[in-house]
Amino acid sequence: MKCGKRLIAGVFAAVLSLGLTACSSVKFEPTETSIFIQKDRKVVSAEIESFDNSAYADSPRYKEDELKAFVEDAVITYNSENGGAAKAYVEEKGEELPVAVESLTVADNTATLLLDFASADDYLLFNGTADAAPVKDLIIGTVQDGVNSGLDFSSMVNADGTAADLDKLTSSSKYSLVSVTGSTVMKVEGKVVYMSAGVTLKDEHTVVTTDDTSYIIFK
Repeated sequence: MKCGKRLIAGVFAAVLSLGLTACSSVKFEPTETSIFIQKDRKVVSAEIESFDNSAYADSPRYKEDELKAFVEDAVITYNSENGGAAKAYVEEKGEELPVAVESLTVADNTATLLLDFASADDYLLFNGTADAAPVKDLIIGTVQDGVNSGLDFSSMVNADGTAADLDKLTSSSKYSLVSVTGSTVMKVEGKVVYMSAGVTLKDEHTVVTTDDTSYIIFK
């Protein structure tokens, strides 16, 4: 089910228009649509959409239980087709699903959906990579992986925007590396050290990428 998350995003954006923490000191408490990259290479996505039910006070047009049923069905279908259990939620400690619903809430005219992905590949497969998808490609590894793959780091800058020392950058072999194609708000489970020129640093853990392929290195 390659279009699952894209369909969900479409439901949030189109239909609605008619605190998660990792085991670290970096908390993902999104206030806008974004993704969170963890050091173990897992991904969390947040879809946050506003809507107006004021004209339907007696019978809200957009109901949490209906949205939840749609999301759960999409997640169960994806998991069952991709080697996981036919369920939408992690029920036991240590259990892992390709995709799991972390939470879905509808409150104060805002719908917030958090999904956990076991890998970048699961994120992409569930999301779809068509033109409508904000993220077209996502690879998570280490700086050494990037060096081994021959990635061009010549346009990298330090977190403060100054030109990066390439020798120093490539010697930071164990730092985490994210390669992302597409414009998105991305938070990482660490401190951003280097990034591609053109990427905007929102805070020491969060960047805004461009439509092009961008590299983010964090420790």
